Amino acid sequence: MKDILEVRGQQAIDILGLLKQVATDEGNLPLHPIHEETLLAMAEHLFQNEEYSTTSEAMPLKDAGDVLRTQALQEGVMNMAGILPFLEEDGEQERIAAVGRLGEAMGFDRKFTKRLHQLSHEAVMGLALCLNRPLSLEVGSPLWKGILKLAESVIHVDGDKKTLARYEGYRDIAPDTLGGTLIAYYRDNDFPLPGTPGAFFSNSLWVHDIHHVLAGYPTTPLGETCIVAFDGAMMKMDMGKALIGYIAQFQVGLQFDKGLRTWKNQFKPEVVMRAFERGGGCSVDYLKMDFDFGDLFLRPLAEVREEFGIDPEGALINGPEDSWCGEYGIVGQRSSPDLVERKQSMLARILKGHNTKD
Repeated sequence: MKDILEVRGQQAIDILGLLKQVATDEGNLPLHPIHEETLLAMAEHLFQNEEYSTTSEAMPLKDAGDVLRTQALQEGVMNMAGILPFLEEDGEQERIAAVGRLGEAMGFDRKFTKRLHQLSHEAVMGLALCLNRPLSLEVGSPLWKGILKLAESVIHVDGDKKTLARYEGYRDIAPDTLGGTLIAYYRDNDFPLPGTPGAFFSNSLWVHDIHHVLAGYPTTPLGETCIVAFDGAMMKMDMGKALIGYIAQFQVGLQFDKGLRTWKNQFKPEVVMRAFERGGGCSVDYLKMDFDFGDLFLRPLAEVREEFGIDPEGALINGPEDSWCGEYGIVGQRSSPDLVERKQSMLARILKGHNTKD
């Protein structure tokens, strides 16, 4: 998805115009404030254009093929367009249909739109299957291993004494190191350290936890969305469908990831698009299976970020005064009027008590 970050000038204006057409169903719907805010954030952080106005005239969706000629750029624009139906509940189906017309103009089949329609009804299997490989890179291991880890966690045989001892050792190093910051991350979230028996998420998502610390995002719904945006811009594979899914789960309450609770009104366009921009600026792609972090845990976090090309500006966690669990408090104890309470799925019931990020 990094190709979209290279677009400038008139082509960027044209793309924003096409996205506005999706947001308004080609003028049949009013431009909602959340869509206007999103378009302006895209203009600033994707295209480095602070002069764009949403009042600019937009070309018809049928002409999209004349503006977008490369497949990679077309896919990036489709992913950004796919976000728009799930920013507010009214007009959801009309905007999905508009995404479909945008895709048809560029020669896409109807599979993408079909997956968006399925997501709007919380049928996410098709979307999830196309994300198997990129999400495997996100968590640092094949997803099928997660099923094995869960079974091991239930009977508390998933621990590893060497891993636990290594993380315990980070308590004795400087708090501003990568390892020392990870200790603060696990402490603030009240998560057991990796290697602890029965700690399913700590033992399965330790790579994802490192991503949180490197990028500087908490475990809030917004923070999780930022991680997907940040990593999606850095990753060579298409992570855009995951970004759509997590925004839908945390903005309009559609359940995409059954391992996470659903929320509403958690999408902040400025913050998420800045995360995408920051991820695209990384000079080291650490989203590789079995990436060797080596001695990085012992080095100052600021130094590692500089080496990786991670811009500290735009992070939500900027120092020890900021809590890695964010403003809602510890993950399993969060309460908010924006938290969507629903009957727990079988997976959620199994995970409950196993270091679950619910």
